[in-house]
Amino acid sequence: MSEQELTERLINGVIERLTNEINEWSNNVRLRAEAELFDSVKSIIDKYSGTLENIDKELNMEREYKLYDETMKAKRERLSIIDNAYAEVIEKIKEKISSMRGTDDYRKFLRNSILWALSIIGSNDIVITASKSDKDVVKSIITELNINATINTTKENLLGVIVSSSDGSIKVDATLDSRLRLMEHQIKSLLTQLALSG
Repeated sequence: MSEQELTERLINGVIERLTNEINEWSNNVRLRAEAELFDSVKSIIDKYSGTLENIDKELNMEREYKLYDETMKAKRERLSIIDNAYAEVIEKIKEKISSMRGTDDYRKFLRNSILWALSIIGSNDIVITASKSDKDVVKSIITELNINATINTTKENLLGVIVSSSDGSIKVDATLDSRLRLMEHQIKSLLTQLALSG
């Protein structure tokens, strides 16, 4: 082989080797650039996905708050309607019982009220507070039941009686108002059921 051929071969070998090294370096640079680019993109995605996740959480919380707020508003409105209906029903009951004054049914109501109070007090020696308009009826009931009672009257329009022991240690409110207060939950539950079924 001639010297020129050897030189060309050597030059070609060096060029080929340099080309391979350049290609390999280029591939490594490209791979490194891709990896760096991927890492950059991943960190950006991570950064914004956290922000997006927070935004989603805030939106969900806001939706839940609005739903809770609307639910509570609806409950308050429903309770207000039930309260208004309850007040009207109570007024109608009072009007009905008041209109019964002077009837046998009203007398039975007073008699049962006195008997109920007596069962709690446990003595026939009592003080009865009644409306002025009920004084005569209460007197006749006391006589009928053979009770030792003092009758006090009030200008207040009591429907029923307030009965206390003679020493005042026990007091039983046997008025319609007191009984209705005890039944408030039941009446409101019934009104709710009626409203839902209607």
